[in-house]
Amino acid sequence: MSALVDKQTEWRSKVATAALGLISREGLKGASLRAIARELDSTTGVLTHYFRNKDELLLFVLETIMTRLAEIMVQAAADSQGLERLKVMMLAILPTNSELVTIWRVWLAFVGAALGDNGLVEEHKRHYANFKAFLQKELTLLQAAGEIRSDLNLDFEAAAWIATFDGIGVNMIAAPQSYSPEELETLVCRYLKNLESYGDM
Repeated sequence: MSALVDKQTEWRSKVATAALGLISREGLKGASLRAIARELDSTTGVLTHYFRNKDELLLFVLETIMTRLAEIMVQAAADSQGLERLKVMMLAILPTNSELVTIWRVWLAFVGAALGDNGLVEEHKRHYANFKAFLQKELTLLQAAGEIRSDLNLDFEAAAWIATFDGIGVNMIAAPQSYSPEELETLVCRYLKNLESYGDM
């Protein structure tokens, strides 16, 4: 039974990888089951063995990229604390390498497709709420440690941070090489500086 589960997990991961590449190049409209099957040198029949339909497959892809971003943040911040931890996590998931460019392009494709698709809208709301809750928890810990101002509305700050972060990432996709690594760090540090209660970053 365990071997069967492992095989299913491995195959679903391969499907997600193939779909990611296809969506990054051609958008969601180009990601038909037939096109994804071609990417895998497989058949649509094999895909429907693991996914009931295209919508289920695409939601799995969205879940996959959000999970991957969370993994990258955790790995990047493993040896960091305080404001440095938040800075490192945020910089780690901006589109600065080929994997992250693909993830951001796919995420933007989903955002565009969500217009008129209530199912995708709800998925985006769920992921947004999860990310906001994560940031708010991090900010709460920083506030309790006296590293950021005590008068901050952390719900608002988490939302503001997401808006700032999304804007930077979208600009990097729309206009590649907009920022040097040093400029990206400056942007993030400038935002965090506004939260500080004392000292320099």
